[in-house]
Amino acid sequence: MYPAPHPTSSDRRHRARGFTLIEILLVIAVIAILASITFGVSQGIQGAQNRARAKSELAVLAQSIEQFKLRLGDFPWTRGSEVPEQVLLQALLGWKEFKRTGGTTTMEDLDRVPDAGPKGFIDTAQFLVSSADDPSKELPADNTTQPERLVFIDPWGNPYVYEYKDTDRWENFGYVLYSTGPDGLHIPVDDSGVVTQDNRLLDENLDNIYPGE
Repeated sequence: MYPAPHPTSSDRRHRARGFTLIEILLVIAVIAILASITFGVSQGIQGAQNRARAKSELAVLAQSIEQFKLRLGDFPWTRGSEVPEQVLLQALLGWKEFKRTGGTTTMEDLDRVPDAGPKGFIDTAQFLVSSADDPSKELPADNTTQPERLVFIDPWGNPYVYEYKDTDRWENFGYVLYSTGPDGLHIPVDDSGVVTQDNRLLDENLDNIYPGE
């Protein structure tokens, strides 16, 4: 039998290079795993923070809507509006009032605007306010100019949904208010305005956030 050949320095260098490459790949794999875990955790924390913020903002909106009713006799109506959420913002800033003519009640813009602007029901400083069709649009700098096409925005960048007496078939004694949640999707209630369990269990509505929850 011939004796086994002794490894040369070249062979040893190749093996050393091979082990080093394996180690590098292992390190890369570990880093990738840790990065994915960290990303998942940070996403979870951000999601929880957004939900908490949405609940807090919904509570403020609900309280302001109740104050509107105490002063004017009913919640802000959205009937006939192309952008119901715009009506909510204008109403809570004091730019809407009820008018009764010949037994018919409608919600209209203020006839007379005080010199210092209308008295509102909410402090918009704690909210993100933007336009659904122009994100760069902001609230007027002074309170004497009526805001146009501006809405309250939830933490995921979508308008808070609001409806009240939207149709002649409205049966809900209250209003509808919620955030569409992380996915930004929702299927609205029907013309009765009643938020049923079946509606809330629709796939698009499962992550909706409602006041008081």
